Amino acid sequence: MKYQFSKRFDQFTPSMIRDVLTKAAGDDMINFSPGFPDKKTFDVETIKKLSNEILDEDAYEILQYAMKPAYPGLVKSVKQFFNSLEPLVKEEDDIMITSGSGEGLEMAAKVFCDEGDTIVVEDPSFVGALNGFKSNNAKLIGVPLEKDGLNLELLEKAFQTKPTPKLLYIIPTFQNPTCITTSLEKRKAIYDLCVKYGVLILEDNPYGTLRFKGEMVPSIKSFDTENIVVYLASLSKIISPGIRIGTVVANKEIVDKFATMKGASAGAATNWSQYIITKFLNTVDMEEHIKKVSHIYKEKSTLMIETMKETFHPSIDFHAPDGGMFVWFTLPEAINADQFLDEALKKHIAIVPGSCFSTDYSNRGFRLSFTSEPPEQIVKGITMLGEITHQLYQS
Repeated sequence: MKYQFSKRFDQFTPSMIRDVLTKAAGDDMINFSPGFPDKKTFDVETIKKLSNEILDEDAYEILQYAMKPAYPGLVKSVKQFFNSLEPLVKEEDDIMITSGSGEGLEMAAKVFCDEGDTIVVEDPSFVGALNGFKSNNAKLIGVPLEKDGLNLELLEKAFQTKPTPKLLYIIPTFQNPTCITTSLEKRKAIYDLCVKYGVLILEDNPYGTLRFKGEMVPSIKSFDTENIVVYLASLSKIISPGIRIGTVVANKEIVDKFATMKGASAGAATNWSQYIITKFLNTVDMEEHIKKVSHIYKEKSTLMIETMKETFHPSIDFHAPDGGMFVWFTLPEAINADQFLDEALKKHIAIVPGSCFSTDYSNRGFRLSFTSEPPEQIVKGITMLGEITHQLYQS
């Protein structure tokens, strides 16, 4: 039988990240590609203890289908946690619990966009979001990132296209893949432009708590007075990605639509995950827990950056991040990006090319994750990449 798949697959190409992992595979592979948390950040013993407690309290409730879109105890705990960091969840807001933040991104496209509607995105941006938007047949307009966030002139130009774009998708803190943090001045300017043109903001903040340097920058949601910001956050990076709990914070009318959409697809998040996260937030000193996680990432980030300074060709552009999970570097024209990737793969080093994250696949950057490999592998892998930059540089 010849299968007839939907036309939405016509715009997809096979996953480049998967292709990189396949080509770099080997017992000696050094994997800088995944955005996986360091396993040392998992509080395994606490999660075991809490899991036993909730099963002892009411195993049948935990193992049953969830009766509501979100466990009320978790909604309350998440609200308290977010508002302990900054004034985020307002009186007119509600919270939707999702199975990871990726579900919230895809639901946003379904809730707000009809086929062919436009979403403006940072360029480069998170590949999972780009694919989720494309899968719902949305058109994407990429706006280049500067050192302090989006190019405002080009952002306004994007908003002036007809019909007016429905959404702006932005990761303002420790952006994936570049780890750029949008300045407060630009956040306010972006917000004002969105108000002016009637564009909703999809603010994604999976890495915001992972700051290990500098001062916190307020989220756009925290100063939203027009109810135009849909805020997504994940607890994966500070507790556990395997538990699959994400959140959507927005005006109650918007969250109600998200709940309807979730009911028509996956239904509620699992009871076990919701109850575990509730207990974790209520019993663990989250401030100390986040400090521990951030300290681990500060040490690994510093090690990667210092090794890059020592080994990379001086023409390579990169900077030390203030938080998050990645380091981004850009090759000069004197180094062929495709050849650089090929040489890295030959040495069994998995890195992600910037073309994965670009709306037009034309990016000379590369993303490195410093979270999943141990220190000795970071030094070994970065040193080999540095040797390649010198080998390929054409003066």
